[in-house]
Amino acid sequence: MHFNVKALSVAISIALVPAAAFADEATDAKVAKLEQQVQALQAQQTKSLTEKFNFNGFISGAYISSDNDAGYNGASSSADFSQDSKIGFQGTFNISNQTQAVLQLMMKGENDWDVEAEWAYLSHRFDNGTKIRGGKLRVPLFMYSDYLDVGYAQPFARPPTEVYDQVPFSSYTGGDISYDFEFEDSTLTLQGFGGESTVPNSDLDLSNIMGANVSWTDLTWTFRAVYGQTDLDGEANGLIIDNEQAVFNGLGGSFDNGSVIAIAEWTTVEIDGLLSDHASGYLTVGYRIKSFTPYATIAYVKTTDDDVRSNLPPQLALPLSLGLNEKRTAYSLGLRWDAIDNVAIKFDLTYATDFGDTNGGLETNPVINPFTKQFQFDDTLVYTVKFDAVF
Repeated sequence: MHFNVKALSVAISIALVPAAAFADEATDAKVAKLEQQVQALQAQQTKSLTEKFNFNGFISGAYISSDNDAGYNGASSSADFSQDSKIGFQGTFNISNQTQAVLQLMMKGENDWDVEAEWAYLSHRFDNGTKIRGGKLRVPLFMYSDYLDVGYAQPFARPPTEVYDQVPFSSYTGGDISYDFEFEDSTLTLQGFGGESTVPNSDLDLSNIMGANVSWTDLTWTFRAVYGQTDLDGEANGLIIDNEQAVFNGLGGSFDNGSVIAIAEWTTVEIDGLLSDHASGYLTVGYRIKSFTPYATIAYVKTTDDDVRSNLPPQLALPLSLGLNEKRTAYSLGLRWDAIDNVAIKFDLTYATDFGDTNGGLETNPVINPFTKQFQFDDTLVYTVKFDAVF
């Protein structure tokens, strides 16, 4: 009897050991299954977030120098590696198939690499193809407005300053609406925009910005026309500006068949009061030879209301004419080399001349004799070596 009880207890112990082991194994299996489900859910969420979020960027590094200190494009006789150097990051979050949030952050060498938001907007495309955007946007006045800082998207080392510097701001806070008419082999786009802005590093505010542009392209030929206006308030060039209207008109076109490229823009700026009106334009032609694209550009700018200031009393006419009258022609020869994928190296030589009796629109070109309207420099030669990349 003693032997049987002892044997029974041993048997029960032996039986309980695998039962406990089996229970632990079942628990571990459940935990492992739950962990797999959590990991799968996390992977699915990560994949979903990755599919919704796109990130890209661009960078430019430049060396510029000049044969004098006239200040064309910020160049001087000393080597400069800040002007035209920049880096930007852009993120696009697809809230839905039709709604996006876009943020573009920019750091420029000429602004001490301070971080600025150039774009920050929401966009939505309706079922009928109409697209609206609201937030901080690029003001759509030029052929390269949307790619103003993306040097890789431009054939030249920089957009001609004779045209692109006549509007002293590039972004505005507001909204736009656009619609694409799709034809068999081309697209016609209508866009309206409006908002407000400020001129950087100045006391000038821009309100009631409004305008419209129309563009047509068949991916070889592109044509566009734009009209814009705004009200100015503040101070500029020592003048008090009180609700004066500025009007912008522009025409542009380009041709690109894969070998030959040609781009042209013509613009006018007319401002009420004593601030100067301008007319400007440029023509760029180039030819692709494998990875090399030599190009040539001629550009001009001139004030069209010099007589308004010359008819003022002498004590006003002379200083205003010296500060606001502008005339300049620039000739550029350059070469773009697409060295590797997404990286272009550019060499540019620009000669600016034909200043007449003005400072050429260069604030660092000092007057020598105000009565004969003689300035220190009547021309300048600028050298540029630049790389542009996208990633």
